Amino acid sequence: MSAYPLPDGRAITGALSTKFGRQTRDGRWVEQPAAKYECLLCETTETVQGADKVQHFTQTIRITHPATCPGHPTQQGARAA
Repeated sequence: MSAYPLPDGRAITGALSTKFGRQTRDGRWVEQPAAKYECLLCETTETVQGADKVQHFTQTIRITHPATCPGHPTQQGARAA
């Protein structure tokens, strides 16, 4: 699969989804938060689980994945976005 083109010339190159998890009233996690990033360019999926990991992942994935993605334009010598 490749990037999904938008009318204004930009393209969707990945999807980030999160699950907020569930806690009991005393703060114990019944279901841990989780996040998943799916790259449409290199067809990889990165996942994390746990409140601290999800927070860090969602704040940094837009920077960290393109830096190592073999299908990202900045890794192919094409123009930078």
